[in-house]
Amino acid sequence: MESTAAVLESPTDGNNLSKATPAAFKTIEIADPTGEEVLVEITAASLCHTDVGITRGQLEELFPLVMGHEGAGRVAAVGEDVESVDPGDQVVLGRITCGRCEFCREGNGQLCSKRTEARRSGTLRTGNIRFSRNGDPVHHCHGVSSFSEYTLVTEEVAIEVDDNLPAEQATLLGCGVFTGAGAVMNTADIEAGSSVVVFGAGGVGLSAVQGARLRSAREVIAVDIVQEKLKIASEVGATHTINSSEEDVVDRVREFTDGGVDYAFEVVGNPHVTEQAIECLTPTGQAVLVGVPPLGKRDISLDLYDMVVSEKGVVGSFNGSYSLPLAIPKLADLAVKEDLQLEPLITDRKPLTQLNEAMHKLETGAGVRQIIEP
Repeated sequence: MESTAAVLESPTDGNNLSKATPAAFKTIEIADPTGEEVLVEITAASLCHTDVGITRGQLEELFPLVMGHEGAGRVAAVGEDVESVDPGDQVVLGRITCGRCEFCREGNGQLCSKRTEARRSGTLRTGNIRFSRNGDPVHHCHGVSSFSEYTLVTEEVAIEVDDNLPAEQATLLGCGVFTGAGAVMNTADIEAGSSVVVFGAGGVGLSAVQGARLRSAREVIAVDIVQEKLKIASEVGATHTINSSEEDVVDRVREFTDGGVDYAFEVVGNPHVTEQAIECLTPTGQAVLVGVPPLGKRDISLDLYDMVVSEKGVVGSFNGSYSLPLAIPKLADLAVKEDLQLEPLITDRKPLTQLNEAMHKLETGAGVRQIIEP
């Protein structure tokens, strides 16, 4: 079948997308689903900083590719071996997990070896490329490719969720929400009464703020340079906010918490911000690194003496350390009950053909999550 899709032919030159129009809107051919494959009609997708990183060539990808890795939709058709979803089901597009490798068997599907292999080769988990244009292959983006009218994924990527959850909220569960909330509730597994600071109040950071609220943290401090985002952070659970362009973050965090926080979450992917997060910790505190820096970023300065004598810890968190087939339905249930607030995270809506404009806006730091409508 044919589908209109946002195709990235190659990464843009330089770092400034405001002078580029990286996405081209092309008609692609999608093969009929077979075996473990699921054809999904996209009802809503959403834009993430990872999409911008891909356009800049900051991740290992093969081109051309159909863009997008956050999406929700309806199952249109399934292959003969599919058992978990049926045509008509509402699904969130999660991530590739093979269910067989050492990491998957241990409940760490976010580290699935097949997932990394497929992402770097631009294929589905099976190694197949099911998109084409004029007979030539067009690669898959992280096994998802949600910036399209239709997409084809392997069965584990299409995760059924409650029909009562609006599609434009459901799509947020496809990356940012489970990454942020999971870092707090799963990776760190914070205790009630903990003190928390979250650096970055975008979609991931605001989800981390909500995770801390759901875990009954005592202080939840949100840090950003955009006042609009800090306002939203207060609405969804932050007890304090800090505009880091106007105040000394470390001093203010210590003031709010009488010495430092138990947990600091860095969701920006910036070495300097990572250093600040660690400085904010109280003895025995833990810094959780969530934001993914560009490949090759290694420059960070640590006070190793303080790390040792204060017994501070640093840990990475990828995709909230979650097994997504279990986590996404649970998060969807929280959203239906409005314990997890997704609507405040939606700050704009644009048709697929305005994806480039949406990426330009994201680069300026404005807004939180933009819904991309096919």
